[in-house]
Amino acid sequence: MVALRVNGQEKNFDGDPTMPVLWYLRDILGMTGTKFGCGVAACGTCTIHVNGEAVRACQTSVSDVSGKSITTIEGLDPKGNHPLQIAGVILMCRNAATARPARSCRRPRC
Repeated sequence: MVALRVNGQEKNFDGDPTMPVLWYLRDILGMTGTKFGCGVAACGTCTIHVNGEAVRACQTSVSDVSGKSITTIEGLDPKGNHPLQIAGVILMCRNAATARPARSCRRPRC
């Protein structure tokens, strides 16, 4: 079992310890703010903070973060007011015409 802290909450994982943290966050915890990009840690789309340092979640295994603290984009501000969270909403809104319905945009940031 791997014990870790995600956005301030204690978590335990009984699965494959070689699973990339990206898939643990997205598929097991349902936290989809961390995105899949290139899969080879080159683009930075999957960046998370582990004990305050930026790491690529696509190439970091769950066992590598055992006993450590992870912060994802969801954990920056619970209300979504961190500048990075706001920037993500703005980008979603700009892409709303082709990728997402307008209701995906939160008021008044679009």
